[in-house]
Amino acid sequence: MDKFERKVMDYIERRALIGRGDRILVACSGGVDSVGLLLFLARQREYLDIELAAVHVDHMLRGEESKEDGVYVRKLCTRTDIPFYGGEVPVPELIEKDGGNVQDICRKERYGYFAKVMEEGGYTKLAVAHHAEDQLETVLMQLSKGSVPVGMRDARKVEGGMLIRPFMAVNKFEIRSFIEKLGVAHREDPSNASDKYTRNYLRHHVVPPILKTNHMAAVNSVRMAESLQEDDALLNGMASEALSGVLTLTAECLPSIEIKRFAHMHPALQKRMIPLLLNYLYRGEKIPVEYSAALIEQLLRQMQTDAGNAALHLPGGYLCIREYGVLRFEKSIQQPEPDPPKELLKGVWTRWGEQCFYWNAASAESLPPSSECEERMYFTLPAGELPLFVRARKDGDRIWLKGMAEPKRLSRLFIDEKVASQKRERLPIIVTANDEVCAVPSIRYGKLFSRQASGEEYVFMVKSVGKCYGPDQELAGT
Repeated sequence: MDKFERKVMDYIERRALIGRGDRILVACSGGVDSVGLLLFLARQREYLDIELAAVHVDHMLRGEESKEDGVYVRKLCTRTDIPFYGGEVPVPELIEKDGGNVQDICRKERYGYFAKVMEEGGYTKLAVAHHAEDQLETVLMQLSKGSVPVGMRDARKVEGGMLIRPFMAVNKFEIRSFIEKLGVAHREDPSNASDKYTRNYLRHHVVPPILKTNHMAAVNSVRMAESLQEDDALLNGMASEALSGVLTLTAECLPSIEIKRFAHMHPALQKRMIPLLLNYLYRGEKIPVEYSAALIEQLLRQMQTDAGNAALHLPGGYLCIREYGVLRFEKSIQQPEPDPPKELLKGVWTRWGEQCFYWNAASAESLPPSSECEERMYFTLPAGELPLFVRARKDGDRIWLKGMAEPKRLSRLFIDEKVASQKRERLPIIVTANDEVCAVPSIRYGKLFSRQASGEEYVFMVKSVGKCYGPDQELAGT
């Protein structure tokens, strides 16, 4: 085992990337890095006690040239007695049909094929050849986007098993020297010379000056990323525990948080709780949620104050609503228009929205029993103010409450009573024949209403729609 191999092996053992009995599939493009990884694992397979295979995907972007890459990898596997899997992905056809970013489509289709081979072949780990300079490039890309520079992880879950990066402790020069020492050639992808993509630009014009200034910069970026990943894992664990302590569920099983309790958390935990909250909200659904810094910042602002009310639209048709010191999530549903105004016929149950209303003289015979209704009130009104009507609210509506010197705006009443803004447009408003508001059932009743009968007056009753229908009941307005 030479110096290069010992260095890689030390990293594998320190990071516990490979265990005895692992069945490892190596993603090999034919380039210097992946050929180096395939040869290294082939030379050490007995020592590591592993089974090994290689997989190559032709994206069909370079015609015969890219096809030759697969032929080369197949021949290399034959010489080293390694099983080979080769697949083709018609990326040009996919782009022509559906459009999209070339790199994104290549990566998605490539890893889809890897997962298929892993499942069919019973492989537990997928080895890829990212090295220390790749990590430095990733850190720089993350910094340029305003993300925390945690870099790439040397092990993570993928469809089919675990992805590992055994070469993170070495650089490209060391890998090239290793395969040249073995007398093995490799393939070159001409697209790697283009500055069209951000990573290539950083690789050609930013990383070399950094390494010239400090040749340890790439290795240092690996160490820094490891440290930040460990810190991140600890803080995420603490954030998850903290979130479970403040999270409650609405009737629809959607998350809700009391803002004051959230505000007492450390800012480092608050920022990590929001992605966890979004993960909880979407429950693994295939919904394109952008966990961008901008979205997290928007939600963070919503959750750092309980002053006023606000709503924020989220991907997938969800709403984040802040009202009365509580932040809750709802599925955005187009609400139907409220029912048109209706006259409440005397002595008859009348439906409006999800409630039914009844009024009659308190002395009338055969009044509905109190057990049938959810609210029972008494009121007095001059004959000229009758009959009663029910409608949705209007701008400028006011109600005269007992003990007040002047009528109160309904908009203010709803705020004081903490009525959710989503419900206000659907609330029934009881008005006189002159369109003066006298009651908002279930919220507040005007000064002409009381809970106790006191003489010649009328009775007013309310119940939900579910109780409105019976074999002997008469119902108007259905």
